Amino acid sequence: MKCVSLALCFVATVLLPASAAHSATMTFIAALSGANERPAPVPSPGSGSAVVVLDPTAETIQIFAAFGGLTSPTTAAHIHCCAPLDTNAGVATTVPAFIGFPIGVTAGAYSSPVFSLADTLIYNPAFITAQGGLQQAEAVLIAGIIAGQSYFNIHTMNFPGGEIRGQLAAVAPFPLPAGIILFGSALLGLGLLQRRKSAC
Repeated sequence: MKCVSLALCFVATVLLPASAAHSATMTFIAALSGANERPAPVPSPGSGSAVVVLDPTAETIQIFAAFGGLTSPTTAAHIHCCAPLDTNAGVATTVPAFIGFPIGVTAGAYSSPVFSLADTLIYNPAFITAQGGLQQAEAVLIAGIIAGQSYFNIHTMNFPGGEIRGQLAAVAPFPLPAGIILFGSALLGLGLLQRRKSAC
């Protein structure tokens, strides 16, 4: 029960303020699993969820993630872009991980600040170079996320190429951002899963 309570507190205190987000925001979700890794699935019991709130007008992005059951500590987490479903793409965002993302753990939750897409710090420098500059990189990342050609990937010591990943897919708008509802559900699910595996 303690895990579930912590998940509810996290959702209430961290995510609900996002309900006042800019009206141009778009929400994308990903169910993270080893089965989604490519070129071959990874035999991991790990799972998780990621939510990306994108505002192309304000040029901002915010990331939420929850994960657990990884086989070894996390080493990296970022968005890959831009390639069709079930194919690999280069790392588009910060390497090795978003600022503040929990590294060195097998389970955790993350709520990022609102990042500016006009800031080079949110990108992998190689992605900016490959696109021919910051403005082009921003346009390509936005277009790739909207087109469903990006995925969230969590890398670990055992699986440096990625242990769990999920394709980012748009969700229909709701009065509250759908990402908050889905992320809250994911946290509750992870809490219940952890409770089954071992007492909190």
